[in-house]
Amino acid sequence: MVLFSVIGTIVAMIFMAASIIFPQPLLLVLAMSIGQGIAIFALVLYLLAVALDLQSSSAMYIPSEENPATPDSSSAGGSEPPAA
Repeated sequence: MVLFSVIGTIVAMIFMAASIIFPQPLLLVLAMSIGQGIAIFALVLYLLAVALDLQSSSAMYIPSEENPATPDSSSAGGSEPPAA
């Protein structure tokens, strides 16, 4: 799926580059419109590939059961205010 996204992005860039190399008004409008459509489709394919990858790898993630280390309140002097 990522391969199709990359190919779509390259094709879209070729359309847009053609409008810069051959600056004719109709070619410019067509190339930018077609290029934008292909680029949006490539972005959707890439986001779909990322979502599917996250969905398939979520079963392998096992969070640790240990709690993070907390500072001991007795070593910090307790909750009593310092004597004046």
